[in-house]
Amino acid sequence: MSATAQNDRVNNITLEDINAKVVDTVNQSSEIMKRVVSRPKRWNGRSFQFPLFTNNSTLGQSFKGTETFDTTIDFNTTQATIYPTGYAQPVGVSVVERSINATPAGVIELYQASYQYAQNSMITALGNIFYGFGIGNDFDGLGNIVDDGTSTSSYAGLTRSTYPTINAFLVAASGGVLDLATMASADDGATISGTMSETPNVILTNQTVWSLYDSLLEPTSRATYSSMGGEFINGGTGVQQNPSQSDALRLNAGATSVTYRGKPMVRDQKSPSGKMWFLNENWFEFKSLPLTGLNVVATTESVTTGAYDNYKVSAFQFRSPMMPVNQLSEVGIFVMYGNLYCLNPNRNALITGITTT
Repeated sequence: MSATAQNDRVNNITLEDINAKVVDTVNQSSEIMKRVVSRPKRWNGRSFQFPLFTNNSTLGQSFKGTETFDTTIDFNTTQATIYPTGYAQPVGVSVVERSINATPAGVIELYQASYQYAQNSMITALGNIFYGFGIGNDFDGLGNIVDDGTSTSSYAGLTRSTYPTINAFLVAASGGVLDLATMASADDGATISGTMSETPNVILTNQTVWSLYDSLLEPTSRATYSSMGGEFINGGTGVQQNPSQSDALRLNAGATSVTYRGKPMVRDQKSPSGKMWFLNENWFEFKSLPLTGLNVVATTESVTTGAYDNYKVSAFQFRSPMMPVNQLSEVGIFVMYGNLYCLNPNRNALITGITTT
């Protein structure tokens, strides 16, 4: 039976003890946010363009002596174009409520808690957007960057069928099965042999697929055998302490970190179901446009705690709180403006449809 409140003799003369931080039970990992906006570059101009080679010269020829060479000028490039867009997260605080909270009886500062609530909501929303397809005013996401025409017909203003060299390598898991051969196919498809910079450096996926890969490795795990007949784990330890265990037969199962071909596989709960992304982050950048009148701010968790405690998003801007003329409230706005892009999408791969091993 759960404990209940005391009677009025106690309730009427005793204050509650309130935890000093608001615990975030809603939000989950958003690893892509850490990676996408950890070191943003500065936006310049009305668009960002990057020229691409999409074919080779055909003028070269074998020769023996005094043949005539074709000296036609055939330097060919095409231009990819990225435009800036933005995401805004308003936050409002009642002046009256903030004033009441500012009295000595206030425990958690309402102003800070409200802003961190909005900040965390924005991190979650952007985490989902960065796996998306750049629909409407959304930032470009992995959905339309790491594609071969399966879901999107163009990228950065270029039609995929006309310029197939901008396509990533996609492979569907046959029968929904994740196996090492399928992973090898994806990694090989995004790799230029002999050059470490031209191969994916990280693999992103959700927890379910991560655990499926872990199960593939389990048959190769080894138990650690110490001296036989040691003591059992006992209860002589407290909360947040490691359980006491002396020499015994120890069987290790499961992993806390896994790699494939030396590439770390990172769990991200924002990753769409059944997908495994092989990313070459050398080619990804986020350009941020500083907006006039807004200040660049670093995310913080001073009065809240949870999944985003260690997130340091450096591309957030903030419009200082303003009070409407007809309302006792303060309204601020978090903003991120610019765009995510990949200079060479074909150095990335994606496995889709993963359901089992």
